[in-house]
Amino acid sequence: MNGPLEYFLHWEKEVPHETFLRQPFGNTWKARTWKEAGNEIRRVAGHLESLHLPAHSHIAILSKNCAEWIMADLAIMMAGHVSVPLYATLSASGIQYVLGHSDSKAIIIGKLDDYSAQQPGIPPHLHKIGIAAYGSREAITWESIVANQAPIAEVAPIKPEDLLTIIYTSGTTGQSKGVMHAMGSFDATIKIAHKEIGFPERTRLFSYLPLSHIAERLGIEFMGLYRGMEFSFPESLEAFPKNLADTQPGYFFAVPRIWA
Repeated sequence: MNGPLEYFLHWEKEVPHETFLRQPFGNTWKARTWKEAGNEIRRVAGHLESLHLPAHSHIAILSKNCAEWIMADLAIMMAGHVSVPLYATLSASGIQYVLGHSDSKAIIIGKLDDYSAQQPGIPPHLHKIGIAAYGSREAITWESIVANQAPIAEVAPIKPEDLLTIIYTSGTTGQSKGVMHAMGSFDATIKIAHKEIGFPERTRLFSYLPLSHIAERLGIEFMGLYRGMEFSFPESLEAFPKNLADTQPGYFFAVPRIWA
């Protein structure tokens, strides 16, 4: 196996009824098994396919970490496109710049603190998918796609040299810069890291740092997919301690403020 999508498909087949994603909503956790997530991913990929975009089109993700972030990333891969993650804290002007610079053709809008302030940065011609569970109520929602869209018939093949994602810098020293990452570079890095560190299979992860950053994307999302791990997410900074205690993760990345 040579990439995160192949590993997802492996675990979906091997442990379909085991928990894959856990998303908190107040005192309740919404859990998805690998099979349930696969169903959603295939339907979102089917919708992307129905847009008839050119192969390897750029699809943006604007959201804080959540279960749908991981599923959106996999759906973009499954449809044969390239993901462009945006920092969830970007201003409207920052969003407009990255979407234009990356030539993004569509955007998936998820969990955000103030989408109304960011929405003007999204050009009206872009295809939009909003996630209603987080208040992003676009004309087309994730939920309506899952309810009505036929799943994608065939998973797009991804070669090691294919562009997988464009990760933009935070822009603290000027305009954000897009860094192009091929699937093979991620695959090699993950396998070397596992060889040196030895991550176990099927343990729990807690995803807190932005998935739009290379560290969380590589060390948590992709490592978790390769090793068949269970993902949980914090609802908010205030709920972080409770969500962390509820998860009891084997691994997570954090910053000094969390340890204080």
